[in-house]
Amino acid sequence: MTRLPTRVALTCLLMLALGRDAQAQRSKRGERAPRKPFAAFNESAQRLKDSLAVRLKGPESSLLGPTASLIMPETQELILRDSLIAIARSQLGARYRLGAEQPGKAFDCSGLVRFVMGMLRLDLPRTADEQAQIGTEVPRDVATLVPGDLLTFGTARRITHIGIYAGEGRVIHASITKRKVIETDMERLGPKLLRTWRSARRIIVMAEPATTAQASLLPQP
Repeated sequence: MTRLPTRVALTCLLMLALGRDAQAQRSKRGERAPRKPFAAFNESAQRLKDSLAVRLKGPESSLLGPTASLIMPETQELILRDSLIAIARSQLGARYRLGAEQPGKAFDCSGLVRFVMGMLRLDLPRTADEQAQIGTEVPRDVATLVPGDLLTFGTARRITHIGIYAGEGRVIHASITKRKVIETDMERLGPKLLRTWRSARRIIVMAEPATTAQASLLPQP
């Protein structure tokens, strides 16, 4: 059997030790370890991240306009949604702090959404009220929601909270009451927050049979 070079072997051992130390520290703090760290993304998801610009609807390749959505073939749509949820789950346990956007440390609700989407080159505005204008509005029905949809909360005049639908009736958000990023069942959001559920927004849209205009935006073989 070929032996690994000494430097590579030492690097592997160091990474293993650091990982165990980080896990031990989380256990001491009573925090749940992330379900799927960003570093564990598969190669196809990484390639998807690096090539998203060519799939953006409209002439702006790196920014989403006020109502823009991504047009994705079915398989790549599923990969992207899985990646978004994995990134969001990698931040579970981060502290809630108003105005914060510090991966692994602290977020507010819109800071978390902006970070998660930004990791896959989806450039969202900073506030929940602005983010609530992105994408396409879909019914407020758990049966029709899909992972990656944004859930907005507030009044008819202003959105004050936002989270990411994770599938199976669950939502990931930076909770003000829990003071940290959590994943919870929708019904456990509490009656006060559920009463202010205003809309669901879909940013990632599966491609319909391509028109001539759409075909130029879809990945080429």
